[in-house]
Amino acid sequence: EGSFERIAKRGIDRVYNLEFEAAEEDFHALVRMNPGHPAGRFFLAMVDWWRITIDIDDESRDERFLSALDGVIDQCDSLLELDGHNVEAIFFKGGSLGFQGRLQFHRSDYLAAANAGRKALPLVETAFALDPANADILLGTGIYNYYADVIPNEYPWVKPLLLFIPAGDKKKGLEQLERASREGRYASIEAAYFLMQIEFFYERRYDRVLELAQRLVHRFPRNMLF
Repeated sequence: EGSFERIAKRGIDRVYNLEFEAAEEDFHALVRMNPGHPAGRFFLAMVDWWRITIDIDDESRDERFLSALDGVIDQCDSLLELDGHNVEAIFFKGGSLGFQGRLQFHRSDYLAAANAGRKALPLVETAFALDPANADILLGTGIYNYYADVIPNEYPWVKPLLLFIPAGDKKKGLEQLERASREGRYASIEAAYFLMQIEFFYERRYDRVLELAQRLVHRFPRNMLF
């Protein structure tokens, strides 16, 4: 593995073990190593995402997080103007929109969340068509497919807001998240954590929740959410 990939993976592990300052050092190093690549800035935003996640009622970091992802999207757009098939620019733009949608969903801004998902979905589908071996991309499609199927049934009053988004497929979403959790280069932990939440809150398969939780906490003992 090259040093860029090695530092990226080390930084990601540090995020999940809640070692935020050390993770930021790694991701700033990525930006310095390759300022034209969106990964470093995207992962810096993920540090803020996890700061938000461990204290979800504190909204003081929301604006900074959304703004950081806007910056990643702008960088990806610049890369796509030069090459419309730049798979990493497509991937990180889709991921940035997806994470903006996740925060908006947590803040009960369902229309904004659905709109972010609507814009992210064709991007991650394009990225997967260009690079079908990249299991990280399945995190985004898996989340979308699952929630676009489940949310309208769990919250019927949301249905009129979601008329403009493509239909989901719960079974396919679970399969995509499972594959991302097994094979993802960068997204395997996020996919496993997502699966754990889905199995707990919606599917209620608690033996599977326990299995995922034990796997995650074994690797990241400092993470109270795991």
